Amino acid sequence: MAYEFNRNQQDYNYTSSVAIAQAGANTASFDLEQAVGGDIEKVVFELAAPAAAGITDAKVVTYALQDSADGSSWAAVDPAISTTQTASGGAGIAAKTIRFRVPANTRRYVRIAQTMTATAGTVTGNMVAKLLF
Repeated sequence: MAYEFNRNQQDYNYTSSVAIAQAGANTASFDLEQAVGGDIEKVVFELAAPAAAGITDAKVVTYALQDSADGSSWAAVDPAISTTQTASGGAGIAAKTIRFRVPANTRRYVRIAQTMTATAGTVTGNMVAKLLF
């Protein structure tokens, strides 16, 4: 997906760094300051997921974009936007950075929810989520 129409400018208020966790973790919520539509489709979400050597083979870390109308009741966006990291070969998981556009029907608040398969081992590192304008 091309981002040539996005200036990729960052704003400190739209950056969240959170430690990934066995029990799951959520980034801070970002207020898009509009209900639905408008300039939402011009916003790019960037997620930088860390490398984690302590995660054992065949374990999966999943990151999913969620939205909310009120900032307290969260659900996966439709269409779903998610990415995974899978441990392999005893080396843990490799770092990953992805960018995606926020769908036009996204509600006012957004965040990234991280989940992990059970008993993944020791986990260290922070996921960093940013909105780029």
